[in-house]
Amino acid sequence: MVRNWSKALRFVQSRFSESGTLRPSLSNSERDFSSGLSDRNLSYKERLRSGIVDIKKDDAMNLFQEMIGSRPLPTLVDFSRLFSALAKTKEYDLVLDGFCKENRLGEASQMMDLMVSKGCHPDIVTYNTLINGYCKAKRVDDGLKLFHKMSLSGLVADTVSYNTLIQGFCQSGRLDVAKELFQEMVSLGVSPDVVTYKILLDGLCDNGELKKALEIFEKMQKSKMDLDIGIYNIIVHGMCNANKVDEAWDLFSCIPLRGVKPDVKAYTIMISGLCKKGSLSEADMLFRKMKADGCVPNDFTYNTLIRAHLRGRDVIKSVELIKDMKRLGFAADASSMKMVFDMLSDGRLDKGVLDMLS
Repeated sequence: MVRNWSKALRFVQSRFSESGTLRPSLSNSERDFSSGLSDRNLSYKERLRSGIVDIKKDDAMNLFQEMIGSRPLPTLVDFSRLFSALAKTKEYDLVLDGFCKENRLGEASQMMDLMVSKGCHPDIVTYNTLINGYCKAKRVDDGLKLFHKMSLSGLVADTVSYNTLIQGFCQSGRLDVAKELFQEMVSLGVSPDVVTYKILLDGLCDNGELKKALEIFEKMQKSKMDLDIGIYNIIVHGMCNANKVDEAWDLFSCIPLRGVKPDVKAYTIMISGLCKKGSLSEADMLFRKMKADGCVPNDFTYNTLIRAHLRGRDVIKSVELIKDMKRLGFAADASSMKMVFDMLSDGRLDKGVLDMLS
């Protein structure tokens, strides 16, 4: 336990140093512990006993820095006293977030336990931070357990809580749980937002449940919710992946009529769908329209078209696109390079194309 906390504390120090929260300079009230190791140790102990009740955030963090630099390392009791003060400045959430981002969930959980032991009960932000950490680490069941623990503590889950878990279970392929959470959310009066619907629709489409996604999308269109381009992109992409390119084109064509402007992702998704179907002339037309509408293609757009024309053995068009792509500062991706190497190896392509891509 002591060893784990020593590691955790060193990690916290590095996180605060990186974020600029720890300052190299000390406040006047702390300058007295810079003259000798034993004096410094005595000073921080004295300060912990008498001067941290209303300590300011920066002073608390400077004191923390001094303690970390002391040898021997202060005891867990000493650190616990300081962490009690940090809790009042909301620095616990920052430390928890740092642990979670580094996938050090054991230390994050210990930090939360320490908060509780010091009488600082975690709020909804604290719980959401750790739940998100579990979900990012693909430990969705642990995230769900913490979610239930939060509810038992008397806190009411908010939209962020549900969004985090729904996304975690969707990305884990466990749509049944994700859908149950969505239904629970609605039944308890927690309002889904656009982010909720994006997460759910994306999860449904990625896991082969386009029909269910379209049912939800239809309800959304009939509601007063403002649908942004991200929602349309998810549905169009889902349709293309399900080989419903004609239906995707119909929806894509209606987007401007609904007061929404297609972005580069929308155009690229539709171009990719047309290429997948083998409709290269339509894909090229949409590419030209995209540029005419002032939407600048990105590297994904170019690579999609280059691969499609290489598959169609239209080397001239491929070379034209490669030149245009390089002029804009984009490069061939791994899939395009693999296709070129494969075509070179079986004699379908001249080495000059590879030289252009390199």
